Amino acid sequence: MSPPKIVSSDLPSKQKSAIPPVLHTLRQQSKRQLDELIQGLFNNADDALYEMADRSHTEDGQTMYFESMRQLRLQRNQISKKFIAEFYKGFEQAFTPQDEEDAEVDFEEIVDNISLVDNDELEVAVAIAGIVSKVTGQFSVPIMQLTERIDTLCDCRTITERLNPLGPERLSAAFVTSIGSLELDIKVLIILLKLFERFVMEELGPIFEQSNKMLIDAGVLPDLKEVHKKSRKSPGRQDPTGSVDGQTPSGTSTGQEGEVFDKSGSDFGVIQSLLAATRPETTTPSPGGGGPDISTDQLLSALSAAQSDVHDGPINIDQLPPAMDLRQILVTKAGDIVGQGKANIGQADDDVVNFVGMLFDYILDDPNLAIPMKALIARLQIPIVKIAIVDKSFFEKSDHPARQLLNELSSAGIGWSNAAELKRDATYDKVESIVIRVMKGSAQDVNLYDELLTDLRASVNTDHQRRSRVEQRVKESERGKAKTTAAKETVQKLINQKACGMRLPPAVGQFISDTWSKVLVYLCVKNGTKSSEWQHSVQVLDNLLWCLQPLANVDDLAKRDAMVPELISHLHSGMDTINLAEATRDEQIECLEFQLHEISRHDRAYLEEDAPQDDIFANDFKELDEIVLVESVSSREDSVSESVDVQFLDQIKGLQEGTWVEMIQEDGTRLRCRLAAIVQPGNRYVFVNRRGMKVAQKSRKELALDLERKLLNILDESEVFDRALQAVIGTLRNMRSES
Repeated sequence: MSPPKIVSSDLPSKQKSAIPPVLHTLRQQSKRQLDELIQGLFNNADDALYEMADRSHTEDGQTMYFESMRQLRLQRNQISKKFIAEFYKGFEQAFTPQDEEDAEVDFEEIVDNISLVDNDELEVAVAIAGIVSKVTGQFSVPIMQLTERIDTLCDCRTITERLNPLGPERLSAAFVTSIGSLELDIKVLIILLKLFERFVMEELGPIFEQSNKMLIDAGVLPDLKEVHKKSRKSPGRQDPTGSVDGQTPSGTSTGQEGEVFDKSGSDFGVIQSLLAATRPETTTPSPGGGGPDISTDQLLSALSAAQSDVHDGPINIDQLPPAMDLRQILVTKAGDIVGQGKANIGQADDDVVNFVGMLFDYILDDPNLAIPMKALIARLQIPIVKIAIVDKSFFEKSDHPARQLLNELSSAGIGWSNAAELKRDATYDKVESIVIRVMKGSAQDVNLYDELLTDLRASVNTDHQRRSRVEQRVKESERGKAKTTAAKETVQKLINQKACGMRLPPAVGQFISDTWSKVLVYLCVKNGTKSSEWQHSVQVLDNLLWCLQPLANVDDLAKRDAMVPELISHLHSGMDTINLAEATRDEQIECLEFQLHEISRHDRAYLEEDAPQDDIFANDFKELDEIVLVESVSSREDSVSESVDVQFLDQIKGLQEGTWVEMIQEDGTRLRCRLAAIVQPGNRYVFVNRRGMKVAQKSRKELALDLERKLLNILDESEVFDRALQAVIGTLRNMRSES
């Protein structure tokens, strides 16, 4: 199956606005970075397809994956060139004016003739919509800033995020177009799109950052806070529909700049065809069977009545909401509304009820959502059915405010673990209040969803800023501890190499182990091992050890006697750097002076053939044992005696800071936490809760073992509605192919 290509009209060059020089430079810089990401994608695609072939239990499956590998290897250069060409074309199109005869390229055209070709295209479109939605959320601020800056440079039209040549929609469109010549099975195509998401789209952060910096350096909106957006109503820049920025006067989205599907509702027809293939042949064309037809207004009234019955009472966030057969409830309510025992519900409306029911079944079974969030989201099933009945293009619009609100709600509660911790939680209170307002709102009032979405995002942003401050302190503290641990390991190794096994006065050995080691650790942390301060303190240790050894000639004795005053002074200064108590410092200095004096007296007596009364080196000096300032990394790792499958270690290696996980603790309770930092040495993974406070710390091996034992779940933070939509469509497609 070949992915359909983006269709666009090439305007005469005289209508095109000149691309500013700074954007030529930006485009060239980004081109190099994107090309590297695409090459990385192909390298990983080769490995992924080989692994899929290895896992396949059928000869046909293995052949399919190996053939796909062969295609990608043969055409990777051609695909890369096509991708970059499409990327370049994005800049040309962005600086081409739009008129009524030539509407700007819609993202929907990436699935050209979707309802006429094959239902597989629907799955492709949903996958791409999920990529765009996730990346837009992940890099929302830098994308917005970059769009604003590029828009400032364009005089011929409005540059929106969907027109931004570096935006996720344009890049996704460029990629799908570039692979249009491949003949890939739908399974392989979905794998390739997921790899594109992981190895290209999720790695766009540095490109956005560098592009914004380049424009800032060129003087393009250096401070966005002080800049008001250019008027969207200036001549030649207005949307052909008469709306502003794709918004109708009522505030609803027109979808002019990138709906996933077209606006005719024909793509809901694809969903209907998938549902039809799963219906028993005995199913009547009019659900409800018998009685008068029910109008849309009557159906909405029936839904409202059902909502009152089903969701009467407070929200119980302690347990999973019970399953609801909304279709059966609705058939009964519809009869009551028309005053008869039965009523006919139109097939399209019935399909909406069934399809939304499937989506919510998936959502409420999704292990990535905590029980309290499922309890809240369950209350939104009937409101979502209402809005989908009023506007069946709801399924096609990835930026529909109701869909975005559902996604934002699930994202806001990703860190919830249980109901008990939510009693005094401001975010929970906000989410609950939004759910209640949706339940009380009108299905036709899209503005309500816009308002609630803005309110929720503002609340989440405030919470994020507070949490980030707490989390940053945790990260700084943990990295400080790690730096100290690394310094201790360095000092431990240094002292053991230089002094372990030497015969020293016990008091001096203790001084080196307990006091001078702290001086060295402090200087290692503060200045590093390449600093003059560190090297000086190591030399002081070397001089002290040399002075404590028996000497065999008079010249060395004289040299030692000359060194001692300066050595004592340096030891004194070193102890001052760690703020050692004055009394302790003076006591240790006095002890060191005495020991050095005794050694010198002993050696001089020996060399002058006046044998000492006692051989202090043999009788009084003791071998310095190996010092232990910190447990070694290998020892910590070895404390986990069980062996771990390499695949689980690899999964943990792939964890990135910011990833949410769920840990199942010894008592069976579930703890949701976020990976705040991976700290070296020791590969220590530090986790914080949703308030930013540290709640867990584990080694890579410990986490891999937990993953293998199913005591650790890595949570999927992608948009819950889009994830459900893709999964349900995939299930229906499989059911159709099997029937």
